[in-house]
Amino acid sequence: MIQDSLRVVLDSVFAKPEYHWVERRQPLAFVARWLDGLSRWLTALRDAHPLGFRLLLAGLVIVLVASLVHAGWMLSHAIRVGEATRGPGAPVAIRRDRAWYRAEANRLAALGQYPEAMQAEFLALVLALESRALLRFTPSKTPAEYAREAQLDTGARGDFRALVSALYGYAFARWPCGPEEFARWREHAAPERYAGA
Repeated sequence: MIQDSLRVVLDSVFAKPEYHWVERRQPLAFVARWLDGLSRWLTALRDAHPLGFRLLLAGLVIVLVASLVHAGWMLSHAIRVGEATRGPGAPVAIRRDRAWYRAEANRLAALGQYPEAMQAEFLALVLALESRALLRFTPSKTPAEYAREAQLDTGARGDFRALVSALYGYAFARWPCGPEEFARWREHAAPERYAGA
């Protein structure tokens, strides 16, 4: 009788969800099983055929050394090829000054390529602002990055952002752009507008 009541209590306790033990699935269990099987196979090989085990181990060491030597050779070859292309005849990046970009803007405007002329004029403005330590010129920056970076007072910052917005409109959104629009935009791109910032 006592055993039956104890059995009922134990069954009711172990019937609760906390005691339902389920083995969790391991997503990489097959790797552990494979490594365990490989380890058992190597151990059996070592015990059954010591010479075969040593030969296998020597072969694996040779493959590892050959792989490392090959990787080193490929790295040194890549470095040599890189140095050869940078030799004395290799092209060097030319840093152009503000005057060059102004002349390029004039040349492009004379050809009727006003959006391209605006881009050259903008780089001339950026170099002028860099000479006044208001921003830092980096060829990979976009006009919007220059607008965020420029250390200008509030009014000049708004004008500079409007200038960049118009540049994007003419150069990339293909707003109609002729000599009048270019002249008006160029007037707003004068470095003197931002000199007091």
